[in-house]
Amino acid sequence: MNTNASAGLQSTNTRLSGIGRKKYDRDQVIFREHENGDVAYIIANGQVQIIKESDNGPKVLGVLEKGAMFGEMALIDNKPRMASAKAINGPVELLIVSKANFQKKMEQLDPFTRGLIKFMAEIVR
Repeated sequence: MNTNASAGLQSTNTRLSGIGRKKYDRDQVIFREHENGDVAYIIANGQVQIIKESDNGPKVLGVLEKGAMFGEMALIDNKPRMASAKAINGPVELLIVSKANFQKKMEQLDPFTRGLIKFMAEIVR
């Protein structure tokens, strides 16, 4: 293996340390609105529907696909989940980012960027 490929593999392994994987079947709920959140998710394969309860019943806020992150708001501001998430259109494979790993990444940011993320989280809520 050449040095660049070896360095790239080592960098990828370092970035993914502390990240787990989990599979969900079609229509399986990943988390529910108002639950406390201790992990965020990145979609490795499949689609996830984000749903919010309203007076008129469930409202679909969006459908996320491969590469999208969701569930991070609960880790940013330590508040309950603001919507539900479920697997749709087949099985879904997710990368799971722990709260500790997420916080570690946030601490590595400069204070301006960290403050901006927290400010934007408050606006979204």
